[in-house]
Amino acid sequence: MNHKANILIVDDEAQIPEMFSLALSELGYKVSIAFNGEDGLQKVSGEKFDLVILDIMMPGMDGIATLGEIKKLDPEVEVIMTTGHGSMGTAIQSMRKGAFDYLHKPFKIKELLAVVEKALEKRKFNDITKAIFSTIKSEELLRIIIDSAVRILKADEALLVLMDTAGKPYVAVSEGLSGEPQKISRLEACSRILPRLSDDKGTSVVLIEDPHNDALFKDIEHIDEVKFAIMLPLIENNKLLGIININRMQLDEYFNENDMQRAKIFASLVNLSLRNANLYKQLQETQSQLIQAEKMSALGQLAGGLAHEINNPLSGILGLAQLVLEKADTGTQSFQDLKDIEKAVFRCKKIIASLLSFARQEKIRMEPVNINDVIEETLVLYAKQLELKHIAIVTNFGPELPPVNADFQQLMQVFLNLFTNAHDAMPNGGTITIKTQLAAPDPDKKEQLIVSLADTGSGIPQEILGRVFDPFFTTKPAGKGTGLGLSVCLGIMNRHNGAILARSEPGKGSVFTLYLPV
Repeated sequence: MNHKANILIVDDEAQIPEMFSLALSELGYKVSIAFNGEDGLQKVSGEKFDLVILDIMMPGMDGIATLGEIKKLDPEVEVIMTTGHGSMGTAIQSMRKGAFDYLHKPFKIKELLAVVEKALEKRKFNDITKAIFSTIKSEELLRIIIDSAVRILKADEALLVLMDTAGKPYVAVSEGLSGEPQKISRLEACSRILPRLSDDKGTSVVLIEDPHNDALFKDIEHIDEVKFAIMLPLIENNKLLGIININRMQLDEYFNENDMQRAKIFASLVNLSLRNANLYKQLQETQSQLIQAEKMSALGQLAGGLAHEINNPLSGILGLAQLVLEKADTGTQSFQDLKDIEKAVFRCKKIIASLLSFARQEKIRMEPVNINDVIEETLVLYAKQLELKHIAIVTNFGPELPPVNADFQQLMQVFLNLFTNAHDAMPNGGTITIKTQLAAPDPDKKEQLIVSLADTGSGIPQEILGRVFDPFFTTKPAGKGTGLGLSVCLGIMNRHNGAILARSEPGKGSVFTLYLPV
């Protein structure tokens, strides 16, 4: 049997705990009895109680001492003190030791029941607060929020509605919905109340009684199943993020003033917990960026030293190989071996050039640049390779784009690397779609140019997508890739105060998006 709460009564006068026990048991509470402080402590040490009703004047260990020991065993349990011989001093002493309230005998049972309900309400909120703030992982947090909403507001069903990146509401998590039609119905109701909450900037909790008779909702299928609904706005930085919808399905189970007060307090807790979760997510992202920046810095120092140490002997090897080649017969094995050496040296020099560029050893010349011109000139260099692989190019260039302050040659290198990767991802042909545009106006951000390059290739698995900009990370076979192309792209974009992001799905191609400040 499920009980509303587990209560312990500690009183040395037998008829009093028996009377309290009878009244509380009839209301669905589980009740245990102890007749002295020592017995009460033993029960608390062996069982979990939500509430203790404790007499102050008892032989042996009195109530004040017992209260102190109970709080050591279970700091979260609520305690109501009772006495027929107490004073203001004992009341203050009890409250200092953590008692929830103090009742002076004789008192009516209904007075006790009222205090019991308030104490258990506080305990419930404490438990829910602890649960909500027990995690900062978004998926776990959303489930805890909905479970807590059902519990604290005695709801038949509840759902948490958030907005996707396009501003469209969706059900993130729900409880008690009997099927997909109900989910669609409740989501539509939440969608229709969103404008009102947006106008109020989410400052109010909305109560809807019999939504089937409300002109705003009456045409929604299955909405007649809901008799009473509460809409709790979710707010961050004065921006409406979503709604918690809490429903009761019986006509006699209306939400009263206490329920509304609980809902407001609960909404405040939820908003705070979501803000904490979001801050944690931002912290993780910032940490990842710092780690990446540190990796880049370390590699840059390594690359600079490596390039200078290796370039000289490479030049000597190349020069000697070419001198011997001039005297070698073209049909001999020696000639072919020398050509392989020459080819390998050129490959090494190319790698060193990329490393130098990545290490920022090259001087860059910043000037006003038309991004469309950069792309078109890069395509002139690479169009033949793409054509041979039956790869079509589709361009959607924004007209009259403002220039960006950039190094023309370095931006060409970025696009050349991206075209090369797209080319390798589509060995049987495909399409590369290039789009340039000016970002939509945003008063909180600087004006940006956005360039997206989408291919129809094999795509990148999600488990490695986050590593594609790591130096020397490559999925290509040995000898086919250095793993530096996208690292170089990232370095160049950082130098231009821009950004590059990758989005991909296996079998559906990849999209690389560049952001450049105007």
